[in-house]
Amino acid sequence: MSQSWWRHFIIAVLSNRFIKLLGSLVALFLAFGLMLDWMIMPIYTKHGEAVEVPNVVSMRYEDAKSTLEANGFAIIKSEERVDEKYPMGYVVEQNPRPHSGVKSGRRIYVVVSQGGRQIEMPQLVDRSQRDAELMLARFNLKLGRVDSVFTDRPLGVVAHQSVPVNAKIGMGTVVNITVSLGLDASDATVPSVAGLTYDNAVQLIRQAGLVVGQITFKEVEQLLPETVISQSLEANTIVKRGTKIDLELSTLPN
Repeated sequence: MSQSWWRHFIIAVLSNRFIKLLGSLVALFLAFGLMLDWMIMPIYTKHGEAVEVPNVVSMRYEDAKSTLEANGFAIIKSEERVDEKYPMGYVVEQNPRPHSGVKSGRRIYVVVSQGGRQIEMPQLVDRSQRDAELMLARFNLKLGRVDSVFTDRPLGVVAHQSVPVNAKIGMGTVVNITVSLGLDASDATVPSVAGLTYDNAVQLIRQAGLVVGQITFKEVEQLLPETVISQSLEANTIVKRGTKIDLELSTLPN
């Protein structure tokens, strides 16, 4: 009699609509769980996926910076050191290593070359531009900007160099130079006329673009008459064209 009772109870339970609805909800929940595991979770976890680090070794630092930032990384210059293989300003090493997988936004530390072995900057001033260029090439240095200005140095001579003489620099360093255009058209150099005759002194003064000023005389027995004893402006002084030079000439007694 007890077995018959249980059989009727089970049939009644299975025919209950509530139980059927509950079973449907359980089946729907299981299906959603499978979809979450197969489709949604892979998409979500992909956001934490590692990103490949670009290789910036052998790039100029500026180019490496642009490349890393374009890929979502930050660049940090951790060190500068002498390197025979890479020119000055090029990336020698990076950390993390190229092609390794890291999270986007990671800091990438780089070592930048200072160029090859350290050398002393040679003297370029007072050399011709051509000699200066040959000197730079001999020391494995690079010619940078070439400017031109009026100076008291001869035309075509180096008047200034951007790196001081004997400064310790790396091979491949860029050096700018300034080349003399000679004197400005409005300037003149005072000639040396002491010891010359008056006529010769006047000729040199006029050729220099200057003017003979006041003439005074001094009795000197040892000199021929009208020999220049002294001049009011020191020789090789830079003055404006048209400037007057006073002369002191010799004369015989009485």
